[in-house]
Amino acid sequence: MNAPGRAACRWWNFGSHFTWAASLFLAGLGAKLGLILSQGFSLPYHDQWPGEAVDMFIPYVSGKFSLTMLCTPHNEHWIVFTRIVDMILLSLNGQWDNLLETTCNAMIHCAGVAGFGWVMASLMGKRSWLLLWPALVLALALPFAWENTLWGYQSQFYFLLIFSWLSIWLLGLNEPWSARWWLGMVTALAALFTVATGFLAATTVIALTMLKAFKQRDWRRHVPTWGFCIAIILLGLLLKYSIGTDEVDKVHSAGELLMALGKSLAWPWVILPWYAPLNLFPLLLLLWMCLRSPEPFKPRELLIFGMGIWACSQGLAGAYARGNGGVGPVSRYMDSLSFISVSGALAAWVLLKDYRPRFRNGPLVFTALACWTLGCLGGLGWLTHNAWTEGIPDVSEERAAQTKASRAWVLTGDPRVFLAQPADKRISPLAAWLMANPELRSILPASVREPLQVTPAQITSNAFVRNGWRLETADPPTETSWGSYSAQQSAAQGTFESQPVKRSALPYLEISVAGDLGMDGLSLQMVELNGGRVTEVRPSTPPGGEWVNVYVKAPAGEFKVMARDDSGTKWFAFKEPREMGRWSFWTLRLLAAWKWFVVLGVVGFLANVAGMFRRPAETN
Repeated sequence: MNAPGRAACRWWNFGSHFTWAASLFLAGLGAKLGLILSQGFSLPYHDQWPGEAVDMFIPYVSGKFSLTMLCTPHNEHWIVFTRIVDMILLSLNGQWDNLLETTCNAMIHCAGVAGFGWVMASLMGKRSWLLLWPALVLALALPFAWENTLWGYQSQFYFLLIFSWLSIWLLGLNEPWSARWWLGMVTALAALFTVATGFLAATTVIALTMLKAFKQRDWRRHVPTWGFCIAIILLGLLLKYSIGTDEVDKVHSAGELLMALGKSLAWPWVILPWYAPLNLFPLLLLLWMCLRSPEPFKPRELLIFGMGIWACSQGLAGAYARGNGGVGPVSRYMDSLSFISVSGALAAWVLLKDYRPRFRNGPLVFTALACWTLGCLGGLGWLTHNAWTEGIPDVSEERAAQTKASRAWVLTGDPRVFLAQPADKRISPLAAWLMANPELRSILPASVREPLQVTPAQITSNAFVRNGWRLETADPPTETSWGSYSAQQSAAQGTFESQPVKRSALPYLEISVAGDLGMDGLSLQMVELNGGRVTEVRPSTPPGGEWVNVYVKAPAGEFKVMARDDSGTKWFAFKEPREMGRWSFWTLRLLAAWKWFVVLGVVGFLANVAGMFRRPAETN
């Protein structure tokens, strides 16, 4: 009687597909959250201003939103699922926050890749997790696709990956008219509404089923699949929306195309087009061995070929549409291109596991596969170093400058604050114009939101004065703060009480503090006018000579700010509070816990390894 119960519990036992996928999800998510925490900004960036603010958010706030706005093209893409997710996040949070969007996107990507690992391992056997987990966690954790990680308007690339691998698996590996086949039709159709290359999942399915038909000499059984996929391809081409930059960005000669394609297929060595044939060696060798074998294709081989073909086709499409001058792929296309290496690693595993006795020159093949592995790892190291030393710092510096100028613009309305920034780091004129829109201002993130005004009601002994701080870097004149430090009195004793501050429109507040707040004799409070409820504002550690944000629950109604300095030897300062949405608050809490996700993922990996070798009979 206990056997069914034990069997039902196996899904969560260490060593099961679920726990392997869960540990992969946690480790990958933790790495992404760490990158977002260290390099991310809540201020929207680049295409978010026209794509989100103009096309969706301003109509939503002004009561003019309609569902048809979700189905409008963005550049040449129909990013319906991205628009749906972003609208849901805005409606739940009440505030536009790039950090919230990127955190949600990270979860989507990690869940999609973990799901792929689960399906792949179910076809290859549980021991394949020993390869799958490291390969996929590198694809998630390394910052080569940092644009997608740090830019909230990029989830379409994650949806493209998820719907594509699902379509390849469900349509390419299952019989026509089966339940999974019908579900594959849905995911193939959904892929069209991610990016313009979504129809390539259908082309991959055609290529995959043609391989099966060639090997099995059975063409008729695949006719329904081919018919549906051709319809998807035609629909995808009809949906192609041309924009003015198409002709500028795409290649203009066969030489440019070959150069750009070679760089894509050489991923991660995207500067070495000649490396492409060597990079595809494991996939090509496995295909050769499969075609020579009298046995039919195994499902795991088909899915490996499918992901390899799909990743290469994405590289071809990107080279044609964005390869002007023979340039290589940019960061945002690399989540897809990474599956060239992932499928190559899986092909190497299958070659060594299933075809090793058939090698005519085994040592030569082993050496070639070892060199390919070292080359791939070396390329990943180079790509990661390049991201950390060039791409990420440049954009982080740009976004920091834009945030600083945007804060000043919201408070002053003076366009000269943007002109003071370097030309290559200024926010776009459209963004500056949009931030003057009162409807958009009501949903701006806390970092650039107009603060709740704090005006002193009484100052005892002039203890707290405007800009009373001793900071390592002085604030710009547009920032307002109150502090107990002054050049005349150094650290002063006394209290500060504000006039009534209006009720917050959002459930949390962000308050910047500096100095010794957190030590004895220093306090900062918000006191509700009705009921007298007190909310303490206290950093985890004294911030010293720099500003640190403290996040607290907003008082239920109007409130006053109370500050006290009884130390006589210390000082602290505070800025006016800025409103923050509930989900923005919990996003910051989640980001701060990124290390715990990594630890849980790695511990889960080790526990899964231990569980696998405790039950060797269950690993196949």
